[in-house]
Amino acid sequence: MAVLVLGYAVLALALVLVVTGASAVHLERKRVLAVADAAAGDAADALDEGAYYADGAASLGRGVPLTDDAVRAAVGEHLRRSAAARAVEGLRVGPGTGTPDGRTAQVELLAPVRLPLVGLGPQELVGGDRLTLVVTARARTDLAPL
Repeated sequence: MAVLVLGYAVLALALVLVVTGASAVHLERKRVLAVADAAAGDAADALDEGAYYADGAASLGRGVPLTDDAVRAAVGEHLRRSAAARAVEGLRVGPGTGTPDGRTAQVELLAPVRLPLVGLGPQELVGGDRLTLVVTARARTDLAPL
């Protein structure tokens, strides 16, 4: 009987650890996604003036012309200014940051995750690799005549 009770206690503890870990990862993902979404919105306004003035009025209604460099620069500046971004330890810009079509700002952010209630860091849990969140947000700004 005592073995059965001990078994149920271990199972309950394991369940608590799994649910707590999953909740922590989900909440951290939502926090990083909010930062990525704000950075994408800011980067969507990172007008490439050369492309805009080359297109002239033809740009109206098609979105702000963007370049990968302009998006990356806007994202970097946003992350430097953002208190929410500074609150995420180890946050960095991913290689997918840029513009896939010249009109949409795409922001990819990476952040390491620490699991609560576990004495080991993620690198020990998954064989030496870090457990990393990867989130992607996209935003687009359309130009309209005044």
